[in-house]
Amino acid sequence: MAVAVQVPGLATIKVGTGVESALETLGYTRDGANIRPKAYYQDVPGDENGGDQGPPIDVQILGETATVRLELTKFDETVAAKVRARCASGTEGTPSTAGTLMFGDSKTIRVLVHTVTLPMNFTRCFLRNDIELNKGTKYTTLVLEFEAHKDGSGVLYNSTTA
Repeated sequence: MAVAVQVPGLATIKVGTGVESALETLGYTRDGANIRPKAYYQDVPGDENGGDQGPPIDVQILGETATVRLELTKFDETVAAKVRARCASGTEGTPSTAGTLMFGDSKTIRVLVHTVTLPMNFTRCFLRNDIELNKGTKYTTLVLEFEAHKDGSGVLYNSTTA
């Protein structure tokens, strides 16, 4: 493949908040979706390099997550309210019961960054960080930062759009 400028196209943001987690269109971002995959590592110390105080003799990879940051300036308020509930099937303004398991209780949300050429489908997400929403005479901007985890099959993301 040739080295070229990559333009995936308009990113439609869809979330699995519909009936039986069906995809619904949340909206469109101000300047695209910002996706930050993050790997987790652990150093393996060894006496060959001075033990705990020296450099590692090897490094183990422990897994990967991703952050999907969206700054939406055009969105469906009904779908956004479902997302702002923070848990699948939750109600905005009514926090979930303390101790609810996001994975075990199936409270995560699917997030699809649907572009023409390079869609990214994150199957197990939740909002760990603050939700930012301005209210006033200026247009509303909704800022969401999803944390994506691998699903039960070990998939962090794929290109499924249906």
